[in-house]
This record gives sequence, C-alpha cells and structure tokens, in this order.
Amino acid sequence: MNIQEQFTQAQSLMAQKDYGAAAEIFVELQIYPAVAPFCYYQLATISNATGDPLTAYDLYYKALETMPNLAGQLCGDKHSSHTYVFQGKKEEKERLHCPFCAKTATPRWCYPLLEAQGYNAFFNPIRMWMYCEPCHHMFARHFPEKLFLHNTNPRKANPAFFSYYSQILGNIRARGFAQGMDLFEIGIGASECLLAAREIGYDAFGIDVIERHVEDAKNLYGLNAETADINEYKTGRQWDVIIMGDVLEHVTDPEEAMKKVNTLMKDDGAVWISTPSFESAFSAVAGHNDAMRRQQYHLNYFSRESLYALLDRCGLMPVDYHISSHYNGSMEVVAVKTQSRP
Repeated sequence: MNIQEQFTQAQSLMAQKDYGAAAEIFVELQIYPAVAPFCYYQLATISNATGDPLTAYDLYYKALETMPNLAGQLCGDKHSSHTYVFQGKKEEKERLHCPFCAKTATPRWCYPLLEAQGYNAFFNPIRMWMYCEPCHHMFARHFPEKLFLHNTNPRKANPAFFSYYSQILGNIRARGFAQGMDLFEIGIGASECLLAAREIGYDAFGIDVIERHVEDAKNLYGLNAETADINEYKTGRQWDVIIMGDVLEHVTDPEEAMKKVNTLMKDDGAVWISTPSFESAFSAVAGHNDAMRRQQYHLNYFSRESLYALLDRCGLMPVDYHISSHYNGSMEVVAVKTQSRP
C-alpha cells in the first residue's frame, strides 16, 4: 500500500471515528515531507475530538508552519480560505481566567477558523475555547484588541426577518413584559429590527460599533441610530424595550454590558437577548460540526446556566425562554428588572 492509499485509509478510519487506528497511520506517515503537514492537521483534529485541545492547538500551527498555503490544499477553490497563506501568528490578547468569576479556566475545544466560509485573516487561524466549570461558561482564549475595526462589509436588510422581529415584539407586549413603545436596539446590524419596530409604531433608536451599519440605517432607511459601544455609551434616557440580538457573544465584558442595560431600562421595561448556547439541542446534535465553535467574531459562548447567572448578577430576571427560529443553536431570553417585579 503506497503513501496515498495509507493516507486515504486513515481518513476513512477518522470518518468512522476510529481515531486510535487513524492516528497510528498519520504518525507513521508524518516522516514523509509531501504529506507531513496534512498528517499534522488530521492529528490535530483527532486530538481535539478526543479531548486534548492543547495538543490540537500545537499541531494545527505546526501544519500551517510546515505548509503556509495548506488552506488552499484543504479548501475548494470557491472557499474564502482557498488563497489564504499563513504568515505567522498575529499578536492577540490572551484570556486564561473566566470573565465572571476570574478563576483559571481549562482548554475545552480547539478549531481552525479558516475552515469557516468567510474567514478573515485579520484573526489568527486557530481558535481555542476555554471552559469555566463553576460558571459553566465558554470563552475565547485569544482575540484581537480591536475586534470590529476591519468589519466594514455592507449588509442589506433582509425582509424575511421583519415578521420574525414582529413576533418577538408582539410576544413582549402580549405577555405583559413591557407595554411602553420606546425601543433601544444594541447592535443594529442590517436594521431589520429597527425597521420592523418603526412599522409597528415604536419610537425606535439603535447603536452599533460598526459605523457602516449606522450610516446605512440613517441614509438608506431614515432610522435614528448612532455609532457607539454599549459599555461606553452615555445618555440620560431610558427605554421600555431593549433589544440585544447576537450581541453578548461579541462583548469582552458581558457583565459590564448587562449592568449598563439595567440602567438604560425603565423599571417596567424588558430586555430581549439572543445568543448562541453551547448546550443547545442543535449543538448536541451537531457536535464538532457546530459552526459557532469556528465563529471568529465571538468571544463568549454561553450556556443557559451561565446566561441566567449573568442576568442575576446584573439585577435582571429571565421571564421567557425560546429556541431561536432564526438560528436553532441560539437561545432567546426576555428578562425584566428583579426589583421591579413581584
């Protein structure tokens, strides 16, 4: 059996999850320069799948250092990473302690970001997720100092989401979580929620850290919006409804953000939060194929337990939980002020 046949056999064993037998073949083949980087990469995948993310991290980078254009060999010519060439690790912040309890966390998963369609070389190509057992929370070990400065791609509003947000806002009113019509959205994205809220009759306003999103909201749709980071935003105003769709996972300090939300919300108001859950039903089925584990822009990966604990620390109480119809791996939670409700 020649080298290529042995490599193909090992890949087949991997597909059958016979990781031990596959690893033995890859280890034997790594002495051959032509296939060595591919062997390192597959051994990294096996290490992660068998609970050794630290070894996976080292092997992924060994593969890229040995063959900088490896992504072009692994990804098809229509994949965004097809032309990617590794030029060494970029300097990034490192976080080893839980953002909530400050205890030392343990490495849990390690994945190549470059496998995801839309990978941006602004980020290092490998992502390690750390796990805090007391808080039941995941967070990225490394991330850029300025996460959003490079993200200026235009996004058109998707009309398919108008009904989605209409149902969310209708549920908040019908369930009596908030009756007022002042709405504040944190992270407006392509403006779908603001557009739907305005049609329903809300006095809608939003902020986003990406200036392009704000410019489009104002210039294309005549919406009221401002470029700002929630943790730095200053105002004397309060709102009845606050919307945070797919925001918390991007925030360096989620606790600071939610405490700020508490001050911006009226006593009889409500906040709606959507964020991926690593314990979702979807993630349980998808396992290592869950795309959220390869999401370059995410810094935190919540569980229901860690999100509820965060809300409690910030004086907020969850009153509604849904599996998102927008992304099955996300949870949607409505919370109100703890002290303002019986």
